Amino acid sequence: MLHRNSQKRDYTSNNIYFIVTKTFKNFPYFKEPIFCELLIEELKLCKELKKFKLYGFCIIYDHLNLMVHPNDKFNISKIMQFLKRHFSRDVNYITNNANEGDIRECRLRGGDYEEFSNTVKIYNEKVEKLKVCFIQKYGNNQIKIPKFKWQKSYHDHIIRNIKDFENHRHYTIYNFQKHNLPEDWKYTSLNYDEMIDGIEL
Repeated sequence: MLHRNSQKRDYTSNNIYFIVTKTFKNFPYFKEPIFCELLIEELKLCKELKKFKLYGFCIIYDHLNLMVHPNDKFNISKIMQFLKRHFSRDVNYITNNANEGDIRECRLRGGDYEEFSNTVKIYNEKVEKLKVCFIQKYGNNQIKIPKFKWQKSYHDHIIRNIKDFENHRHYTIYNFQKHNLPEDWKYTSLNYDEMIDGIEL
C-alpha cells in the first residue's frame, strides 16, 4: 500500500514530463556559478547516456526545472535518479565534501557506458577544471558551503496537449523572471540551444 504522501508515477515512455527538483531544505547552492556550470555539464552527460529529449530547463538558486521526454529504455525515474545521484557526488567531490571511499572516477566505467568512454573522459576533465576553479575561489578547506543534497523525490507533471506543453515550456525557461533573477540570467535553456530538441506533438 502506498503512503498517503507517496506519488504514484506513470513511467510510460510516450509521456513528456515537467519536473521540479529542489535542494535539501532549499539551500541556495546555485547562487554559486560553478555549481550551475557543473549541473549543465551533468545534464548534457545524462542526456547523451540516457537518450532522452530535452525541451527546456532553468536552474534557480534552490531548484531545477526540466521538460523531458524519456525513451523506451530509461524512464523518468531512472533519468532523475542518475542525474541527482551523480550530480551530488560530483559537486561534493569539487567541494571536498565527498564521503571517504567515494571514488567518482570509477562510477561510469564499463557496462552500459563503455561506448561513451570518450564522452565520460571529456566530462571528467571538465569536472577537474571546475574543482580547480572552486579551490582557487574558496581554498582547500572551505567551510562556507555544506555538503550538497537534493530533497527526496521530485515533482512531476505529465504534459497533456500542445497548449499544456507550451504553457509549461514558457514557465520552465522563463522561471528565473518569477524569482527576480537578472534579465540576463545565464542558466536557462534560452542560452543553450544546442541542448534542446525540437518537438512533434
